[in-house]
Amino acid sequence: MAVDNTLAGPAPSPTVTPPRAEPPATTLAVAPLPQTPEPPASTPAATATPAPPMPTAEPTASPETQEDSGEILDGDPAWHDAIHTLDGAWMGVVQATELNIRSEPSTDAPILTTTFARHTVTVYEMVTNQDEGGHWFRIGDGRYVSADFVTPFIAPPPPETFDGHWVDVNLSSFYAIAYDGDRPVYSAIITAGRDDRTPIGTFQVFYRVRDETMDSATVGIPKGSPEYYYLDHVMYTQYFKTGGFALHGNYWTPSSEFGGFTSNGCIGLLNADAGWFWKFLGEGSTVSIHY
Repeated sequence: MAVDNTLAGPAPSPTVTPPRAEPPATTLAVAPLPQTPEPPASTPAATATPAPPMPTAEPTASPETQEDSGEILDGDPAWHDAIHTLDGAWMGVVQATELNIRSEPSTDAPILTTTFARHTVTVYEMVTNQDEGGHWFRIGDGRYVSADFVTPFIAPPPPETFDGHWVDVNLSSFYAIAYDGDRPVYSAIITAGRDDRTPIGTFQVFYRVRDETMDSATVGIPKGSPEYYYLDHVMYTQYFKTGGFALHGNYWTPSSEFGGFTSNGCIGLLNADAGWFWKFLGEGSTVSIHY
């Protein structure tokens, strides 16, 4: 089960800083939201006059929250070196085995989806739940995660930098990091090729297809082969090497299995991340792949 205020399991990564000092996760307690009390029953009079009708209870109000300025993260030494995005947010990394994404900054809010260990999130601001006493990160419109299980994502120095918009793909850490010149501006967890099938080196995007159909027969894996595949709607495909090697969305690998060698050579991204790179890169953009 995914967590909001109980650490489901550590997931260390060589590219991130250790979590900030916090009380042990097992000691965290979340106070329940106050419930609207039921009105007391009226005491019957001595006569046979019936008691007045009970008033209808009002619904419990949403938890009171306070949006904290982004300056809080700017002034936090732990976040000082985190990737700062082009739109003024920060890149964080999940440190729980599973982490719920909720519609409001409360453990009582509906769960929208779940993210997993070592996945990255874009942190726009910190929000304090004054009823529950906890801190939350807003990671999108109407999307919140507990701040207890997200730490800053700090990009390791790449082997080489390039001009313009380009991407550094690290097959040791399984992250793709977007750069604007020498400045890192985004990061995403990836899948890569089994058995050293992902090429190493410096390449350029030469062909892009927004909604691709992939048939392995076109790259030497015929129908009938145990490794044959045919995939519709492969989104945001950006080819960087002949032979079918591309950055693209990967919807067939479970999100929890990202961060490993699962493909036939391509760099797989969650669809949301693939869409981000589609807007950021273009034909001629550099793709640098290394261990």
